[in-house]
Amino acid sequence: MTADVSSLRTSPGKPVTHHGGFEALDEELDYIVPLSEVKGTIPDAVSGTFFRIGPGRNKIGGQEFGHWFDGDGMLHSVSFKDYGVVYRNRYVRTPKYLAETKANKIVKRSFGHNAPGGIRKNIGRLPANCANTNLVYHGGKLLALWEGGRPWQLDPATLDTIGEHDYDGKLGKFNAFSAHGKVNPRTGVYYNFGIRPSFNPKGALTGKGAIDLYKIAPSGHLVEKGSFEVDFLSFCHDFALTENYMIFFQSPIAMKSPVPWLAGLIPFDQAIAWRPELGMKIYVVRTADFQVEKVFTVDDPFVAIHFSNAWEADDGNIEVDLTRYEDFSVNEQLRNVLHSKGDTSAGRFMRYRLDLHSGTIEANEYKEALGGEFPQWDHRYTTQPTSVMYAACMMGDDSTFFDGVERIDLQTGKVKTHALGEGRYTSEAMHVAPRDEDDNQEGWLVSMVYDARDHSSEVVIFDARTLDEVAVVPLQNHVPFGFHCGYSPRSFIR
Repeated sequence: MTADVSSLRTSPGKPVTHHGGFEALDEELDYIVPLSEVKGTIPDAVSGTFFRIGPGRNKIGGQEFGHWFDGDGMLHSVSFKDYGVVYRNRYVRTPKYLAETKANKIVKRSFGHNAPGGIRKNIGRLPANCANTNLVYHGGKLLALWEGGRPWQLDPATLDTIGEHDYDGKLGKFNAFSAHGKVNPRTGVYYNFGIRPSFNPKGALTGKGAIDLYKIAPSGHLVEKGSFEVDFLSFCHDFALTENYMIFFQSPIAMKSPVPWLAGLIPFDQAIAWRPELGMKIYVVRTADFQVEKVFTVDDPFVAIHFSNAWEADDGNIEVDLTRYEDFSVNEQLRNVLHSKGDTSAGRFMRYRLDLHSGTIEANEYKEALGGEFPQWDHRYTTQPTSVMYAACMMGDDSTFFDGVERIDLQTGKVKTHALGEGRYTSEAMHVAPRDEDDNQEGWLVSMVYDARDHSSEVVIFDARTLDEVAVVPLQNHVPFGFHCGYSPRSFIR
């Protein structure tokens, strides 16, 4: 089955913009792209399954959701087989998706909008879980992740929704489970976290925040939980992982007052704001016992949205690569993605060195890097020193969305870029390791690319060292702009 894209195709003389990438994909599809239709050659190492997740729709029944984060989660899988490339997509059947699909209108309170019906329909209600932000395949389970609730499990072969996943009851109803866990490849242990208000022993709110910590064994069982208190309840999207530590950058994105939101007067998005007067701290927490090892104070608060790799240097200090924003103005653009005017924000790529002995912080920018997002690396070396970072980037001042990919040499600071060309846009590119450990190749990058000229999408495979496009797999439909991706060397197609 092929989606109808005729109304969105670019006519002669019509400006090519990225906006079509936010249009909904209503159809759930299954088809094979024959190898004869692939441009170039798929490397032998790229033989497993590439996943992509993001909002499949950003409005329903003519009503726009209040924020890009509110879009209903859709998972896409691309399986590389010797007879062709198998594409499949499915919506995650959350209660929000089911209820609003049935009603063909907004019925749930979300991150960026309240439910219709006033205070009675919103007071005391949490935003509905959209299961749209990230994914992980760990312990034999494929999970769709979101910021403020539990993960949702899907069948990795069919993408059918199995249900909300609570790790055998160890994740409570109100336990958040972030979209950015990290797996230590040497141990197979998966670490994740969740944000919540802090309570004193009698159950009363303390006015502070807390970060819950989770350790999940290679078997997929949650084997240890912990928590630590932070100065305020903040929006914390990601963390960095080294061999012995979890590192949290607590940016001052916090509630102005929780009362209007709790009372159902405003959505969560309007309750939080950039509040630099609260200060910023970095918490270094031991993975061995979930105790805080060190707290650093940051003199110039900023927003750390996504982290790349991190490790403990030979001198015992910690080095962290991340994407830095100077404030939270990016949130205003995320509210208005359907009507943006080419003002998509891009972060700066930075290296932070945390001296555990002196408590000092050293910050250095990769100055040759173009503004970008979604940093990636060779995940075989997570928690160990890596020398290269990859990212989606904006090629010029007139770029309206991520229209290129870049390779940043972390030792020299030198940058290689690849422009996708007019009307082509991308997001996260996943690294695929070379098959032979002795091969001097750097591996490959796999990404979805949206082509605004004919409202279609392609799976593009890049040489990780040169960024050349070595294979392009044309899809029969467009893939809506999304957030994150995943890759497994396994093929789940039965």
